[in-house]
Amino acid sequence: MQTTTAIKAGNAPDLLSGILSVQVRNEDKITKQDRIYCQNQQEELYKTLDQIAGWYNIFKAEADKYEGSIKFKYEENGSNTVRSYHDHYNKEKEDYTHHEFKPFQIMNELVCKNHSAVQNFINRIIGYFNNTYNVSVESPEVDEKTLPMGFRPVYSTYVDVVIEHLGGKSFRDTAEDELIKRFLQTVRPSCWSKVKPELKKDKIIFPDIVTWDSIHYEYHKEYDFEYESDRKVSQFCEGIAFGADDVLCGSIGMIMGLDTRNVDISRWYDLTTTNALNIKFYAKGRIDVRFKDSEAAESCFKRLRLDEITLREN
Repeated sequence: MQTTTAIKAGNAPDLLSGILSVQVRNEDKITKQDRIYCQNQQEELYKTLDQIAGWYNIFKAEADKYEGSIKFKYEENGSNTVRSYHDHYNKEKEDYTHHEFKPFQIMNELVCKNHSAVQNFINRIIGYFNNTYNVSVESPEVDEKTLPMGFRPVYSTYVDVVIEHLGGKSFRDTAEDELIKRFLQTVRPSCWSKVKPELKKDKIIFPDIVTWDSIHYEYHKEYDFEYESDRKVSQFCEGIAFGADDVLCGSIGMIMGLDTRNVDISRWYDLTTTNALNIKFYAKGRIDVRFKDSEAAESCFKRLRLDEITLREN
């Protein structure tokens, strides 16, 4: 009654209306296809959670029968802790109850499955938007110790997380900003470097990008990407594709004929992009990218904000 009175006396209805309007606006920022995907995922999750809960309730009813003979307690998430399990099994008993199946361990397994299903749902919703719109929203982690059995997440909660990540920008603008940030982290000179990316007519020269596997070279005389260089070159290509062709789908796969375990540093590799034509690797880790003309090279250079890179002072 106190709560009802407070709502009538104050401005809570206006606040509630504001909250609802925010949710509606967030829903409006995703497409019908997005909503269908999220709704389908939620429906499928609920089927699984209902199945898990059904089994859990059956075993819980069995576990409750042991109250008084076995000391146990339920945790916040529905799992149980048996306190005197060892003593129970080592008592000399006249009956055979110590041979009976006890449901406690299976109940705890069901609690784990409940948590993993909910976490998987969250990861799928967030992952859908990341993969569809090329953004990098971090997936919230659910605390297994506090997630209760019977909890039913709603997809709109995680749509709100996505929209909050955008910070008022569109998906496209956010994806571009994140791509450029990744690219600049990839090509930014180290603190001891005396060179930075350089625009030369129809080429852009990037120093110190690739690290080679020295052991592989020693034994096979081949240039093999060292660990993590594949990812770094893929992020590099992602930036080049965006800077050259204004697309967000670039990857190491756009380098035609590249074998990362045996890179030919004597040749130019063709690219699948339109305005960036070729790429060349060098023994000291440098990468050159050649464009169709100097105007395309300069446009890419500026779009990727390479003109804003400065060397760090010693």
